[in-house]
Amino acid sequence: MNQVKARWKAYRRARWTLLLLTIVMMLPLMVITLSNGAVPVSFLEIWRGITTVDRDTANLVFWQIRIPRIAGALLGGINLALAGTVLQAVLKNPLASPTTLGISQGAAFGAALAITVSGINSPGFYAQNWGMDNGTVVSLSAFIFSLAPSAIIMLMSRFQETGRETVILAGVALSSFFMAGMTLLQYFADETQLAAIVHWTFGDLSRAAWPQLAILSIVALATSIYFTFNRFNYNTLLAGDDVARSLGVNVSRLRLTTLLVASLATSVTVAVFGILGFVGLVAPHIGRRLAGADNRFLLPVSAVFGVLLLLAADLLGRHLLGSIALPAGIITSFFGTPVFLLLLLKKGAK
Repeated sequence: MNQVKARWKAYRRARWTLLLLTIVMMLPLMVITLSNGAVPVSFLEIWRGITTVDRDTANLVFWQIRIPRIAGALLGGINLALAGTVLQAVLKNPLASPTTLGISQGAAFGAALAITVSGINSPGFYAQNWGMDNGTVVSLSAFIFSLAPSAIIMLMSRFQETGRETVILAGVALSSFFMAGMTLLQYFADETQLAAIVHWTFGDLSRAAWPQLAILSIVALATSIYFTFNRFNYNTLLAGDDVARSLGVNVSRLRLTTLLVASLATSVTVAVFGILGFVGLVAPHIGRRLAGADNRFLLPVSAVFGVLLLLAADLLGRHLLGSIALPAGIITSFFGTPVFLLLLLKKGAK
């Protein structure tokens, strides 16, 4: 008994040490992100810029451009990584993520539709008719359309003959459908709307502003609390639905609520930044490799790696082509596609 307790304490200590190390890994990336850009600054200037908000240069470079960019990577990485982790848990499919299930594409289509409709009368169309600003309506539309893939996949998963591969293939089909819808909207959009819609597909962290980040932080906090609160319930699903039910878990309600909350986290992130492809797929797999399948440790480790992926992608995108800055979404898509193919090959080999 004492040996088992000692092994459990060693296991917990190793996992908490891993989490601490991954958090420490973020600090150099954040400092490098602050010091690199169109206006290079020294570490001393970084400290002065962070601690002195009254200086014009510090206010412009740090508080309006670079710190919001880092905060966007932090909040967006947490949202997408946690959404991917819990989707893989409730659907019991290692290939599930907001991108592969079409949730991100549905949210992007909803945002694009709202952008197109907003130009029917005037730039203040929504304020005049619905009493809401355009940004609120775009986010709301993104959330509503992100629910469509979740609802379809949930209905399919209720049929026993529907396998895990079928769910992923359905997600790929839904992704193609919504991307085709975005193409149709682009065809009928005017120049201003077309530029805004195309910008959604890039996934650019530079779009982050403090009002949007405030909303995103509230969503990230609320969804993180929900996922953390249900971490033991997600663990019971590893043993099968019957075992989870015998332990008092309402499996159907847990799946439905988790899909809704994951859709909320994804849709708000997409509404702010656009599509940040494959973060929700790659981060959980890296976390599972290092921390194991226990969601008590997998959830925070995956969240940290989601942040690391976005920070690294943003930094790489600003230096890969010299003076031309690539959006982080392009880098994550290039990185995530081969990882997704490797996962498919590995699954096929098994």
